[in-house]
Amino acid sequence: MEKEKINQIPVGLMDWIIKTLNSGVHPEAIVDAMIREGYDARLSYTTLFRIVGNKPIETPGVQAPYEYEQPAIAKKGSKIPTSDREIKVLSIVEQPFIMHMDNFLSYEECDELIELSKDRLKPSTVIDHKTGEEKAATGRTSKGMSFIIGENQFIKKIENRIAELTEFPQENGEGLQVLNYGIGEEYKSHFDYFPSNKVDPAKGGQRVGTFLIYLNEVESGGETVFPKAGVSIVPKKGSAVYFQYGNSKGQVDRMSLHSSIPVAEGEKWVATKWIRHGNIYQQ
Repeated sequence: MEKEKINQIPVGLMDWIIKTLNSGVHPEAIVDAMIREGYDARLSYTTLFRIVGNKPIETPGVQAPYEYEQPAIAKKGSKIPTSDREIKVLSIVEQPFIMHMDNFLSYEECDELIELSKDRLKPSTVIDHKTGEEKAATGRTSKGMSFIIGENQFIKKIENRIAELTEFPQENGEGLQVLNYGIGEEYKSHFDYFPSNKVDPAKGGQRVGTFLIYLNEVESGGETVFPKAGVSIVPKKGSAVYFQYGNSKGQVDRMSLHSSIPVAEGEKWVATKWIRHGNIYQQ
């Protein structure tokens, strides 16, 4: 029987959170622990955001400090025209780079993408950060499928729109993936880039950015959360988020850690395009 969600944070727990944060424990680890103990996911994240004051939390790491470079998409203003659509920028976070956009897809395009993918869904997999191999995981409980690059004219149109916005060539992008989350399904905190020892230069090298498109309205839950940045994005049909975590020096940004919190009511449909440093077809 599913544990009843706890919807209040006692004073003693607040004191423990602050003490644990000050000891250097990662915020996402604290949130995961709270959720495991039965605390409501949204309450857990908002509590952490309030404590850290919506400021990025520095975490120790072995790599040199990540050097931020302004992506091409950040220089395009608040209304970005493409060859077939004008995109409205809603917000930008600079570190990590996160751009939230509206009107990326029309409602009709969202519905068509869902319809094309629904009969091809399979349980989602994750990249094992030790081996670099795909595997099933309890932390990712959605169903998904991937289109072949340029599979049809409709998919080509979406891929071209992403390429125009990001200024990364279409051949740098992996096949468009569609995911469906039911009630209680989620994707726990993770990075989209590959482990450094599993980057294949012959297949475009490291992932440098993710283009995430929301295909429906979620009745409750399903937000995309960047816990180290204090950012939470509510799904809105036709809107999109682009976040970049790779630079020209080959570094990756650990501030890009993110999750999809559990769907509380309804379902969630998203499409994802992962972008690599180079041409994935290069030999």
